[in-house]
Parts: sequence; C-alpha cells; structure tokens
Amino acid sequence: MTYILFDILPIKDGKTVDDALAYFDKVRPAMERNGLRRVDAPFEAHKILRGTQQANLVNLFETDDPEASMKGMGGDPDYQAHVDLRDTIFDLENASIILSTRRD
Repeated sequence: MTYILFDILPIKDGKTVDDALAYFDKVRPAMERNGLRRVDAPFEAHKILRGTQQANLVNLFETDDPEASMKGMGGDPDYQAHVDLRDTIFDLENASIILSTRRD
C-alpha cells in the first residue's frame, strides 16, 4: 500500500516560502534515500478559508512504509545536518503531518 503524507507547514515571521523550498532542496536526498518521494510540486497556501490550521506551505510525499521512512529520515546524518536550519524556518509547534491513503 502507498501512503501519502500531507506536510502542512507554517513559516516563522521573517522567513519565506523560498527559504522553505531551499531547505527542502537540501534534505531531498535524505528523504528519498529513506523512501519519501514528493508527489507534486509544493503548494503555497494563500488563505485559510475554514478551520484553525496555520499554513504557508503544503507538501505531498508518498511512501510505502511511513514508520520506517520517518524513523530513517530522522536518523539520517544528511537530514540531521539541516535540523537547525529547519528550526529557523518552520513553526513546527503549529505544523501538521497527516498520514493518508487513496480511496478507489
């Protein structure tokens, strides 16, 4: 089964979507090495029409094994090398990752 991760990210004041995209370019090899593949281009959120979720950027990633992918990526040295940068860009306390599957 293929899973889709909705990665919903608010960006900290003073940072931009371009900063966020540059970060993802840096960690892409670690993500792919650990089974996370981008499904589509990143989506820039312009306005929340309903609900309380904050977002500036939404990414869609797919994986066959979400637990192994997240654990592997978290322990990957190339990913860990960019954690400080990640933390300067994203408001992770208000971020969400939604694990989903496609319905046929």
